[in-house]
Amino acid sequence: MEEHNNKFDEEFDEHSDDELDKDFDTDIDELQKRKIDAKRIKQIDQTKKRATIESVFDERTVFNLNKIIVNGPLERVEGIISAGKEANIYLAYDLNGKEVAIKIYKIDSNTSKWMRNYIIGDPRFKKIPRNVSKVIFLWASKEFKNLKRAYKVGLSVPRPIFIKNNILIMEYIGFESIPAPLLKDIKKPKEPTNLMNLILTFIKELYQKAKLVHGDLSEFNILYHNQSPVVIDISQAVSIHHPKAEVYLVRDIKNIFSYFEKLGVETPDPKEFYYEVIKIEN
Repeated sequence: MEEHNNKFDEEFDEHSDDELDKDFDTDIDELQKRKIDAKRIKQIDQTKKRATIESVFDERTVFNLNKIIVNGPLERVEGIISAGKEANIYLAYDLNGKEVAIKIYKIDSNTSKWMRNYIIGDPRFKKIPRNVSKVIFLWASKEFKNLKRAYKVGLSVPRPIFIKNNILIMEYIGFESIPAPLLKDIKKPKEPTNLMNLILTFIKELYQKAKLVHGDLSEFNILYHNQSPVVIDISQAVSIHHPKAEVYLVRDIKNIFSYFEKLGVETPDPKEFYYEVIKIEN
Protein backbone atom coordinates (compact mmCIF):
# COMPACT_ATOMS: atom_id res chain seq x y z
CA MET A 1 0.00 0.00 0.00
CA GLU A 2 2.81 2.43 0.93
CA GLU A 3 4.56 1.62 -2.34
CA HIS A 4 1.42 2.49 -4.35
CA ASN A 5 0.96 5.64 -2.29
CA ASN A 6 4.51 6.84 -2.93
CA LYS A 7 4.28 6.04 -6.61
CA PHE A 8 1.05 8.00 -6.89
CA ASP A 9 2.47 11.04 -5.07
CA GLU A 10 5.64 11.07 -7.16
CA GLU A 11 3.88 10.70 -10.47
CA PHE A 12 1.05 13.05 -9.63
CA ASP A 13 3.43 15.84 -8.65
CA GLU A 14 5.75 15.30 -11.58
CA HIS A 15 3.59 16.27 -14.51
CA SER A 16 2.69 19.94 -15.18
CA ASP A 17 -0.74 21.16 -16.32
CA ASP A 18 -1.46 21.37 -20.05
CA GLU A 19 -2.51 24.79 -21.27
CA LEU A 20 -5.90 24.93 -22.91
CA ASP A 21 -6.56 26.51 -26.28
CA LYS A 22 -9.08 29.34 -26.62
CA ASP A 23 -11.88 28.17 -28.83
CA PHE A 24 -15.57 28.03 -29.44
CA ASP A 25 -18.82 28.17 -27.60
CA THR A 26 -20.61 24.96 -26.79
CA ASP A 27 -24.07 25.76 -28.16
CA ILE A 28 -23.46 23.82 -31.35
CA ASP A 29 -26.35 24.43 -33.67
CA GLU A 30 -26.05 23.79 -37.38
CA LEU A 31 -24.45 27.17 -38.09
CA GLN A 32 -21.83 26.78 -35.36
CA LYS A 33 -20.99 23.26 -36.54
CA ARG A 34 -20.22 24.65 -39.97
CA LYS A 35 -18.13 27.45 -38.45
CA ILE A 36 -16.06 24.86 -36.59
CA ASP A 37 -15.55 22.90 -39.79
CA ALA A 38 -14.68 26.03 -41.77
CA LYS A 39 -12.06 26.98 -39.18
CA ARG A 40 -10.59 23.46 -39.30
CA ILE A 41 -10.30 23.58 -43.10
CA LYS A 42 -8.88 27.11 -43.08
CA GLN A 43 -6.13 26.16 -40.66
CA ILE A 44 -4.71 23.65 -43.14
CA ASP A 45 -3.32 25.77 -45.98
CA GLN A 46 -2.87 24.15 -49.36
CA THR A 47 0.92 23.78 -49.14
CA LYS A 48 0.77 22.01 -45.79
CA LYS A 49 -2.17 19.96 -46.96
CA ARG A 50 -0.21 18.64 -49.94
CA ALA A 51 2.76 17.88 -47.67
CA THR A 52 0.65 15.93 -45.19
CA ILE A 53 -0.93 13.90 -47.95
CA GLU A 54 2.44 13.09 -49.51
CA SER A 55 3.86 12.07 -46.12
CA VAL A 56 1.42 9.18 -45.76
CA PHE A 57 0.62 8.26 -49.34
CA ASP A 58 3.78 6.37 -50.20
CA GLU A 59 3.66 3.87 -53.05
CA ARG A 60 2.77 0.91 -50.84
CA THR A 61 0.02 2.81 -49.02
CA VAL A 62 -1.49 3.96 -52.32
CA PHE A 63 -1.46 0.36 -53.56
CA ASN A 64 -3.18 -0.95 -50.41
CA LEU A 65 -5.70 1.89 -50.40
CA ASN A 66 -6.61 1.25 -54.03
CA LYS A 67 -6.98 -2.45 -53.23
CA ILE A 68 -9.33 -1.64 -50.34
CA ILE A 69 -11.42 0.60 -52.62
CA VAL A 70 -11.60 -2.09 -55.32
CA ASN A 71 -12.34 -4.99 -52.98
CA GLY A 72 -14.06 -3.14 -50.14
CA PRO A 73 -14.92 -2.00 -47.56
CA LEU A 74 -14.27 1.50 -48.98
CA GLU A 75 -15.98 3.22 -51.89
CA ARG A 76 -13.94 6.42 -51.89
CA VAL A 77 -11.77 8.73 -49.80
CA GLU A 78 -13.23 12.23 -49.66
CA GLY A 79 -10.75 14.53 -47.89
CA ILE A 80 -8.58 15.22 -44.87
CA ILE A 81 -10.11 15.75 -41.42
CA SER A 82 -6.95 16.31 -39.41
CA ALA A 83 -3.20 16.02 -39.78
CA GLY A 84 -0.99 14.88 -36.92
CA LYS A 85 2.58 13.81 -36.26
CA GLU A 86 1.65 10.16 -36.01
CA ALA A 87 -1.10 9.88 -38.62
CA ASN A 88 -3.62 11.69 -40.78
CA ILE A 89 -7.38 11.20 -40.55
CA TYR A 90 -9.52 11.24 -43.67
CA LEU A 91 -13.24 11.25 -44.32
CA ALA A 92 -14.22 8.29 -46.49
CA TYR A 93 -17.36 6.44 -47.52
CA ASP A 94 -18.10 2.72 -47.30
CA LEU A 95 -19.89 0.63 -49.91
CA ASN A 96 -23.26 1.71 -48.50
CA GLY A 97 -22.38 5.40 -48.87
CA LYS A 98 -21.98 5.88 -45.13
CA GLU A 99 -19.26 8.06 -43.66
CA VAL A 100 -16.27 6.30 -42.08
CA ALA A 101 -12.97 7.61 -40.76
CA ILE A 102 -9.74 6.31 -42.20
CA LYS A 103 -6.53 6.73 -40.22
CA ILE A 104 -3.29 6.38 -42.15
CA TYR A 105 -0.16 6.14 -40.03
CA LYS A 106 3.00 7.75 -41.35
CA ILE A 107 5.96 5.50 -42.08
CA ASP A 108 8.51 7.50 -40.11
CA SER A 109 11.62 6.34 -38.25
CA ASN A 110 11.41 9.03 -35.56
CA THR A 111 7.78 8.19 -34.86
CA SER A 112 8.56 4.49 -34.57
CA LYS A 113 11.14 5.18 -31.84
CA TRP A 114 8.71 6.63 -29.27
CA MET A 115 6.13 4.01 -30.19
CA ARG A 116 8.46 1.36 -28.81
CA ASN A 117 8.10 2.84 -25.29
CA TYR A 118 4.43 1.82 -25.28
CA ILE A 119 5.02 -1.57 -26.89
CA ILE A 120 8.02 -2.79 -24.90
CA GLY A 121 6.76 -4.41 -21.71
CA ASP A 122 3.23 -4.95 -22.99
CA PRO A 123 2.63 -8.70 -22.48
CA ARG A 124 0.40 -8.80 -25.57
CA PHE A 125 3.40 -8.20 -27.83
CA LYS A 126 6.18 -10.74 -27.44
CA LYS A 127 8.28 -9.84 -30.48
CA ILE A 128 8.96 -6.26 -31.55
CA PRO A 129 10.28 -5.88 -35.12
CA ARG A 130 13.28 -3.71 -35.92
CA ASN A 131 11.99 -2.71 -39.35
CA VAL A 132 10.40 0.77 -39.24
CA SER A 133 7.45 -0.15 -41.45
CA LYS A 134 6.69 -3.25 -39.42
CA VAL A 135 6.77 -1.24 -36.17
CA ILE A 136 4.22 1.17 -37.68
CA PHE A 137 2.07 -1.74 -38.85
CA LEU A 138 2.23 -3.23 -35.34
CA TRP A 139 1.25 0.15 -33.89
CA ALA A 140 -1.78 0.39 -36.20
CA SER A 141 -2.75 -3.16 -35.26
CA LYS A 142 -2.35 -2.20 -31.59
CA GLU A 143 -4.85 0.64 -31.94
CA PHE A 144 -7.28 -1.65 -33.76
CA LYS A 145 -7.02 -4.23 -30.96
CA ASN A 146 -7.35 -1.57 -28.25
CA LEU A 147 -10.47 -0.17 -29.92
CA LYS A 148 -11.97 -3.66 -30.20
CA ARG A 149 -11.27 -4.35 -26.54
CA ALA A 150 -12.79 -1.04 -25.38
CA TYR A 151 -15.75 -1.19 -27.77
CA LYS A 152 -16.54 -4.76 -26.75
CA VAL A 153 -17.12 -3.73 -23.12
CA GLY A 154 -19.36 -0.85 -24.17
CA LEU A 155 -16.97 2.09 -23.85
CA SER A 156 -17.41 5.27 -25.88
CA VAL A 157 -14.80 4.85 -28.61
CA PRO A 158 -15.14 4.67 -32.41
CA ARG A 159 -16.10 1.20 -33.60
CA PRO A 160 -13.12 -0.44 -35.34
CA ILE A 161 -13.97 -1.71 -38.82
CA PHE A 162 -10.86 -2.77 -40.74
CA ILE A 163 -7.07 -2.85 -40.50
CA LYS A 164 -4.44 -3.37 -43.20
CA ASN A 165 -0.80 -2.51 -42.51
CA ASN A 166 -0.81 1.25 -41.70
CA ILE A 167 -4.44 1.82 -42.75
CA LEU A 168 -7.15 1.73 -40.06
CA ILE A 169 -10.84 2.20 -40.86
CA MET A 170 -13.18 3.04 -38.00
CA GLU A 171 -16.53 4.57 -37.20
CA TYR A 172 -16.88 8.22 -38.17
CA ILE A 173 -17.96 10.54 -35.36
CA GLY A 174 -19.76 13.63 -36.59
CA PHE A 175 -22.78 15.05 -38.37
CA GLU A 176 -22.73 14.04 -42.04
CA SER A 177 -19.49 15.47 -43.49
CA ILE A 178 -18.79 17.65 -40.45
CA PRO A 179 -16.58 15.87 -37.89
CA ALA A 180 -17.26 16.20 -34.18
CA PRO A 181 -14.99 18.82 -32.56
CA LEU A 182 -12.33 18.02 -30.01
CA LEU A 183 -13.19 18.80 -26.41
CA LYS A 184 -10.35 21.34 -26.37
CA ASP A 185 -12.28 23.35 -28.96
CA ILE A 186 -15.35 23.71 -26.75
CA LYS A 187 -15.14 26.79 -24.54
CA LYS A 188 -18.12 26.02 -22.31
CA PRO A 189 -19.37 22.43 -22.56
CA LYS A 190 -22.91 21.90 -21.29
CA GLU A 191 -23.24 20.19 -17.92
CA PRO A 192 -19.48 19.99 -17.35
CA THR A 193 -19.83 18.05 -14.09
CA ASN A 194 -21.77 15.31 -15.86
CA LEU A 195 -19.21 15.37 -18.68
CA MET A 196 -16.39 14.95 -16.16
CA ASN A 197 -18.16 12.01 -14.53
CA LEU A 198 -18.58 10.32 -17.91
CA ILE A 199 -14.86 10.65 -18.62
CA LEU A 200 -13.88 9.43 -15.14
CA THR A 201 -16.18 6.45 -15.62
CA PHE A 202 -14.42 5.80 -18.92
CA ILE A 203 -11.00 5.77 -17.20
CA LYS A 204 -12.28 3.43 -14.52
CA GLU A 205 -14.03 1.00 -16.86
CA LEU A 206 -11.18 1.02 -19.37
CA TYR A 207 -8.93 -0.18 -16.54
CA GLN A 208 -11.32 -2.59 -14.84
CA LYS A 209 -13.23 -4.02 -17.82
CA ALA A 210 -10.94 -3.63 -20.81
CA LYS A 211 -7.77 -4.01 -18.70
CA LEU A 212 -6.19 -1.01 -20.43
CA VAL A 213 -4.76 2.38 -19.52
CA HIS A 214 -5.18 5.06 -22.21
CA GLY A 215 -1.79 6.62 -21.53
CA ASP A 216 -2.38 9.98 -23.24
CA LEU A 217 -5.88 11.01 -22.22
CA SER A 218 -6.67 14.73 -22.33
CA GLU A 219 -9.07 17.20 -23.92
CA PHE A 220 -6.92 16.93 -27.06
CA ASN A 221 -8.07 13.38 -27.85
CA ILE A 222 -11.67 13.39 -26.69
CA LEU A 223 -14.37 14.25 -29.21
CA TYR A 224 -17.41 16.21 -28.05
CA HIS A 225 -20.37 14.63 -29.82
CA ASN A 226 -24.01 15.16 -28.83
CA GLN A 227 -22.70 16.74 -25.60
CA SER A 228 -20.96 13.48 -24.69
CA PRO A 229 -17.31 12.36 -24.85
CA VAL A 230 -15.95 9.91 -27.42
CA VAL A 231 -12.35 8.92 -26.70
CA ILE A 232 -9.97 8.63 -29.66
CA ASP A 233 -6.24 8.08 -30.25
CA ILE A 234 -6.11 4.92 -28.22
CA SER A 235 -3.09 3.47 -30.05
CA GLN A 236 -0.73 4.09 -27.12
CA ALA A 237 -3.06 2.42 -24.60
CA VAL A 238 -1.23 -0.28 -22.65
CA SER A 239 -2.22 -3.37 -20.73
CA ILE A 240 -2.70 -2.80 -16.99
CA HIS A 241 0.21 -5.24 -16.58
CA HIS A 242 2.58 -2.95 -18.49
CA PRO A 243 5.43 -1.81 -16.17
CA LYS A 244 4.48 1.86 -16.71
CA ALA A 245 0.70 1.38 -16.58
CA GLU A 246 0.31 3.14 -13.23
CA VAL A 247 2.52 6.02 -14.35
CA TYR A 248 0.32 6.51 -17.42
CA LEU A 249 -2.86 6.17 -15.34
CA VAL A 250 -1.76 8.93 -12.98
CA ARG A 251 -0.96 11.15 -15.95
CA ASP A 252 -4.41 10.54 -17.46
CA ILE A 253 -6.11 11.40 -14.16
CA LYS A 254 -4.06 14.55 -13.69
CA ASN A 255 -4.77 15.76 -17.24
CA ILE A 256 -8.52 15.32 -16.90
CA PHE A 257 -8.71 16.85 -13.41
CA SER A 258 -6.62 19.81 -14.58
CA TYR A 259 -8.93 20.45 -17.53
CA PHE A 260 -12.10 20.46 -15.43
CA GLU A 261 -10.55 22.48 -12.61
CA LYS A 262 -9.79 25.21 -15.15
CA LEU A 263 -13.47 25.14 -16.10
CA GLY A 264 -14.33 25.76 -12.45
CA VAL A 265 -15.69 22.26 -11.84
CA GLU A 266 -15.27 20.79 -8.37
CA THR A 267 -13.30 17.59 -8.85
CA PRO A 268 -13.03 14.56 -6.54
CA ASP A 269 -9.87 13.84 -4.61
CA PRO A 270 -7.48 12.56 -7.33
CA LYS A 271 -5.74 10.11 -5.02
CA GLU A 272 -9.02 8.56 -3.91
CA PHE A 273 -10.11 8.26 -7.52
CA TYR A 274 -6.80 6.59 -8.41
CA TYR A 275 -7.32 3.93 -5.73
CA GLU A 276 -10.93 3.52 -6.84
CA VAL A 277 -9.71 2.77 -10.37
CA ILE A 278 -7.10 0.21 -9.32
CA LYS A 279 -9.35 -1.13 -6.54
CA ILE A 280 -6.91 -0.55 -3.71
CA GLU A 281 -8.37 1.04 -0.57
CA ASN A 282 -6.47 4.00 0.81
